[in-house]
Amino acid sequence: MRFLRRLGLLAAVAVGFAVLAGPALATPPDPDTTHTLGTTHFLVHYSTDSIADSSFAITASEAGDFASLAERAYAAETAAGYPPPLADGSNGGDSRIDIYIQTLGQGEAGEADPYNAGPSAGYILLDSQFGLSYHVVAHELFHLIQFGIWASADITDAWLYEATAEWMGYHADAYSTEDGAEPFDVGDNELSLDCRDPNPIGGIQCADDVYDDNGYSRWPFFEYLTERYGVSFVKNIFQQLAITGDGTATTALANALAAQGTTLADTYDAWAAVELNGNYTVPALQGLPPQVYATIQTGSKAATASMDVPVNHLATRVVEFDRGDGDASEACYAATLNLSVALPAGTQSKPAFYWNVKGNAPVQLTVNGSTATASIPWDTCTWASNAGYLALPNASTNVDAADFVVTTSLTVDTSTPASSTPPPAPAVVTTPVVPVSNADVAPTLELFGPEVIQLTPSDTTLRVIVMSNAQGTVQAKIGSTVLGTVALRPGGNDLHFTIPSALLVSLRRAADAASVLTLTPTALNGTTVGQSVTRSVTISSATAAAKVKTKAKPKAKKAATLAKKKPVRRK
Repeated sequence: MRFLRRLGLLAAVAVGFAVLAGPALATPPDPDTTHTLGTTHFLVHYSTDSIADSSFAITASEAGDFASLAERAYAAETAAGYPPPLADGSNGGDSRIDIYIQTLGQGEAGEADPYNAGPSAGYILLDSQFGLSYHVVAHELFHLIQFGIWASADITDAWLYEATAEWMGYHADAYSTEDGAEPFDVGDNELSLDCRDPNPIGGIQCADDVYDDNGYSRWPFFEYLTERYGVSFVKNIFQQLAITGDGTATTALANALAAQGTTLADTYDAWAAVELNGNYTVPALQGLPPQVYATIQTGSKAATASMDVPVNHLATRVVEFDRGDGDASEACYAATLNLSVALPAGTQSKPAFYWNVKGNAPVQLTVNGSTATASIPWDTCTWASNAGYLALPNASTNVDAADFVVTTSLTVDTSTPASSTPPPAPAVVTTPVVPVSNADVAPTLELFGPEVIQLTPSDTTLRVIVMSNAQGTVQAKIGSTVLGTVALRPGGNDLHFTIPSALLVSLRRAADAASVLTLTPTALNGTTVGQSVTRSVTISSATAAAKVKTKAKPKAKKAATLAKKKPVRRK
């Protein structure tokens, strides 16, 4: 199995199976590496002679980097439930896994080869320039795990080996999309899932791209299976391959699914629906638009339309449906999009439809005999970006060039006006997004009112108006006396606290002397404390209160005098 670097990206072309029909390999093709660096499970063979081996000479530190990535991948893959690779006896010097640092040529990054067919040990070749990648090392190590269960003598089975190793490379690397990580390449679903050209190098039976032609791009199918049946499910496929001996990889996959109570056809149909909107748990796979084979416009001027769509076995083609006639100036109305798909014999197909609006999910059409139908709520408006997608999966393993006949019509309700309301453009986030729970964030408080809160001797309740930016609680205390804790809501809060009688007595004795009111917010989790706010609190004396009341009453004599004054006439 080889990795090939092309166009600045890592891609792969599968080789190595061709040698299985001949004698077993005793040593790697180029054992001219004079130094070794060993770890618990690996022995790295490398050269430091920059004159004789200038094309792939590396330092001991670099050899240690290769070994470190291998040990990390070994731990991740065995922890996922996969058996360690088989020991290779004395090959390479001892029973540890041999990694040879070479110059592989043509942009290759890595290769793994078994010693023979059937359960077999093997070795890894890594390019000194392109092979120092966790994804590459994890991919090649998984090949050795596969060979330990069963190394097929049929090169056309390589699609299974490459697709699952590519899946493990991403899985071990936590599907990272950060700088330096392996870029995501999900291929095209119109290629048959099990397609692999029997020509070891240069064949284009499946695609003119080595990544697609050799099966690597089929890895999302195995991501779907592991999300559904568990991360160690791929092991079951190779165990089935070992049971059937030289049976095909497709048969082994079908048998592993049968053990789960389902069929390859039903699984493939369900995956085709998932692929419409990228309904995976892996964020980098979510929401990816499908590869479109053809487009049908469904405006008010569109009459009944019919289209033939040929699809090979275990492949899917997608038809896009655009709303409107492209003339946004016309009035538009509610409508129903009527879909009918004539299913070719033997395809076991369950077409699915998806309209890319937030909250929608793909739905499989209703199949009755050889026809699948659906009535989709629609309109005749011209939408800027939203579209509908119809997946036409051919879930058979042997029916090719199957013509699906897609017929559409539109039923328009001119009594119900409609409008196109596309969603806003997604926000562009240029930094890592770290999810933060509101339960862990303490509210920020803003207290309204004077800096000094004045109480009368008869007051027994303290009232404050508080603005909060989040939910939580707030504790109030005067001095060291806690008045209580109450809930906060976002926005304005009218808070009332009862003043204990002992505190009232203390405040009255110190009339006109200020005490400190402290309000302390706490998050919903009950532990995260926010910034406190304070105010001064005083209580007026009884004498002062009486004076205030007396001044409020005008004297009768003065009022009478004012009444006798003549009004002043303004000129």
